Amino acid sequence: MTSENMHSKSLRYFALIMKKRYFFVNTKPLLLFESLSKSLKLQSRFRVFCRILIQTGITQSNPWPWHSLRLSSTLSSSSSSSSRGNSFIVSYLVGTCGFSPERAVYISKRFSFETSDKPDAVISFIKNIGLSQTTTLRVIQSLPQLLVANPKTLQPKIDFFKSKGFSSSDICRIIEGCPSILTRSLQNEIAPSFDCFDAMFQSRHKLIKAATGYSAMLYDFARFTEPNIKLLRDEGVAESHIVRLIQYYPNQLKNSPKKFKEALQEVKEMKFDPLTFQFIVAIHVKTKIGKSTWERKEGIYRKWGWTDADIITAFRRCPWCFASSDNKIEAVMDFLVNRLGYASSSVVKYPLILSMSLKRRIIPRGSIFLVLQSKGLVRKLGLASVFRINEKTFLSKFILCQKKEANDLFKLYKSKLA
Repeated sequence: MTSENMHSKSLRYFALIMKKRYFFVNTKPLLLFESLSKSLKLQSRFRVFCRILIQTGITQSNPWPWHSLRLSSTLSSSSSSSSRGNSFIVSYLVGTCGFSPERAVYISKRFSFETSDKPDAVISFIKNIGLSQTTTLRVIQSLPQLLVANPKTLQPKIDFFKSKGFSSSDICRIIEGCPSILTRSLQNEIAPSFDCFDAMFQSRHKLIKAATGYSAMLYDFARFTEPNIKLLRDEGVAESHIVRLIQYYPNQLKNSPKKFKEALQEVKEMKFDPLTFQFIVAIHVKTKIGKSTWERKEGIYRKWGWTDADIITAFRRCPWCFASSDNKIEAVMDFLVNRLGYASSSVVKYPLILSMSLKRRIIPRGSIFLVLQSKGLVRKLGLASVFRINEKTFLSKFILCQKKEANDLFKLYKSKLA
């Protein structure tokens, strides 16, 4: 649009406001604004002034709200200052922290800093803990609000971990795996949670290993972990099994107590014994996959001829059979039933096979068994006899004992493992 067109449009816009919405203005003021607006430098302000007239209104007692024009100037100045501030933050986030421009703009609207002193201090603090430059930036990128934290409030948490026996590498793993631990209260969350776990564990080393692997266990203890532990204790679950749960599946105790209780009740209805660790594993699988996934996997097993009773039996024997992916279940069942000739009901008797590696165990061993069976060198065996035994026993029992066939069988076995 040319400057003349812009000038003409602004005048028409101004006249429309004054005539149609408020009152008919005399000629002199209009000529005044026309004269002012002929300056290209003033055209932008003239258009802003017209917009303000609509927003603030004009009355007979105050037909020329010059204060609005001054307000426009103030707002423009403030907006410009804010824009410069955001520009500095965006530049820092992109140049120093490695954020994408889009994410940097988004973050700059959530918090601000006028200089780089504070964020520089935080980055330096994290690096001094022992994290590399790359890992430090990854921590900042996952939790950018750390940039406005005070290192003096972060240091006591590091000191606490050291006092409990965490090594520098342990602390680095904690921060890398769960940066939000630095934003949690030491007195209200981290220390009380650690002390409660410490009273349960007989080995501080095992607790440190668990907390290092899943440091989120050290907060929200009263909200999630404590109620869920109480549910297990009320069912008579042994303390040693609860400790094993914390060691191996600590994230399960961060489920909402309502969800955890529902899974516990479902496992009880399946007649799992609370005195066995299998009870814990079943709860873990139930909370992990959810109701819709459970129903979908039930449908897959039914497609292979399993009854509802078969499904419950298999789950009781090995809850992990429901943790495998849909594709994995289909592939294992297809290989065992259609290639090796096993009945699908044989998998009900030994569902652990569904959690074994298809490429590293099932196909290599199944291929050897198929060759031996085709040559009449072995009889039909149960799944456990072929797939449960360790590597050394399998080689001895199915390959090395076949003197004439041993070399060819071993080559076939290795090729399937590749």
